Amino acid sequence: MVNEVLDKEQPGADTEGMKSLRSALRVLMAFCEEQQDFGVGELAEQCKLSKSQVSKVLSTFAEFGLLTQHPDSRRYQVAARLYALGSRYLNFDTLCRGAMPVMRDLVETTGHSARLSVLDGDRVLYLLGIEGPLFMDTGWRAGTWLPVHSTSSGRVLLATMDPERAQRLRPKQLPVFTDRSITDLDQIDRLIEQARVQGYSIQRGETTPGLGVISAPVYGRGGQPLGTLGLAFPSHVVPPSEEPQLIRALHGACRVLSQRVGCTVYPHGHAAAS
Repeated sequence: MVNEVLDKEQPGADTEGMKSLRSALRVLMAFCEEQQDFGVGELAEQCKLSKSQVSKVLSTFAEFGLLTQHPDSRRYQVAARLYALGSRYLNFDTLCRGAMPVMRDLVETTGHSARLSVLDGDRVLYLLGIEGPLFMDTGWRAGTWLPVHSTSSGRVLLATMDPERAQRLRPKQLPVFTDRSITDLDQIDRLIEQARVQGYSIQRGETTPGLGVISAPVYGRGGQPLGTLGLAFPSHVVPPSEEPQLIRALHGACRVLSQRVGCTVYPHGHAAAS
């Protein structure tokens, strides 16, 4: 997805210097994917560049401490300095800074794991997570992109965005993660409309066997949708009869976070209804 953006033609970006920069960024962005390390050959094939060009780019990034090369395998992986660079986003972004204490309170109140997600391009980016005592290792980590139509957070984001933009993001087909994954787009449309009306979305076992997730929207100034907060839990420990109390707690947390980032009136939950 990131390399698709870099592959697009950019006005005024046809100088040799800009071409070299875009090629270097294409290599660097490959490290955003869920893979620990890369060799020169596979990066050259993936980025459609020559091995010599990729080797020079990787050496330069290693020189500046953004990547590191294993002395035995000679493969490259993300270095601490690149993590430090990315952490500046979490440290200074208003939504992330406001979310941390709210998420900690939500975990203490419910006993379940809390997640903050946003829309990045055409996928959901899982930004932050605080694990609860019933932590379930799903394989999804903070910094992971998720399909927007296949997740509760994505469906909430689709429900709160401009309908024309949501329509542009509509895929031709949906991925299958488990035997409970929904692949019918008309059914997904109904779930998105339900999320629009209710102010939350629930999914159980669609992306990870045994995992339940409830997500609700976070708004900023002028009611602009910014992202979602979610509660993740082992599905078998939360019967449907307990969902309403989790939804109330989640809406309360989203209301607090929304107010912290500039939203004057949160439109969902009991306080909105009253």
